[in-house]
Amino acid sequence: MRNITIIPNINKLDIKTTAHQVWHDNDGVSIDFVFDNRHIPSKEYLLKIVNLSKDIDWMSVEGDNFIFNLEKIKKNFCVFSNCKWMKSEIVLNYSVESDLDKTKYIVNFSATREEIEVNAPKKIFLSHKGADKPLVREYFYLLKELGFDPWLDEDAMVAGTKLNRSIYQGFKESCAAIFFVTPSFKDEDYLEDEVDYAIDEKKEKGDKFSIITLALKDEEGNVGEIPGLLRKYVYKEPNSQLEAFREIIRALPLESGRKLWKN
Repeated sequence: MRNITIIPNINKLDIKTTAHQVWHDNDGVSIDFVFDNRHIPSKEYLLKIVNLSKDIDWMSVEGDNFIFNLEKIKKNFCVFSNCKWMKSEIVLNYSVESDLDKTKYIVNFSATREEIEVNAPKKIFLSHKGADKPLVREYFYLLKELGFDPWLDEDAMVAGTKLNRSIYQGFKESCAAIFFVTPSFKDEDYLEDEVDYAIDEKKEKGDKFSIITLALKDEEGNVGEIPGLLRKYVYKEPNSQLEAFREIIRALPLESGRKLWKN
């Protein structure tokens, strides 16, 4: 485990880090808040951490949830610099323990690498023909609003990235592929590769990966033709964009993000 120790003092926070020890069974992140028991009653520990979160840019509190931004932690502390699994945000539970002489109490938040990877938000690959990008971009924004992590080529790929390799990596990080099949969609070139990648991911991940195929009409009422390899999976022919979006939400293997009151 890679550790961050935070010791609140009167005017500042003392922060120390410890790299992963090879003898430890699990890699991961462990965050300790250390309090002097002589000055802070035990019932005030959590309130103190809530107040400290206002000065820590990689931590926030929403209701009873303590939320840690793993990407910001990775950026702030070099002991995490090689951790590709430090992505997005995670809600961590806490435990409280004391040192041997019980003068200090430690509030610990931790998760193993495996727990982080299992609980991290998963991407949703949006497969489409370039001509349909304005349409697909609307779905992209709606999915983002609901707390999902949609993958759209224009946003996900930086300049100079090899297209096919980036698409492949996008599928490896995804839990679903949505195929927007309009009359413009042709099972060839990169779209052909995307169909193959989706089928490979479905075989590997099983119920943890969904192939969602939508046969959409153009302005003349013509319907896109479903590629042969996708016909063995359930596909829908929605009559409206609202119906199409409802089919997407129903088919995803994920639930939407945390339900919180708006500020």
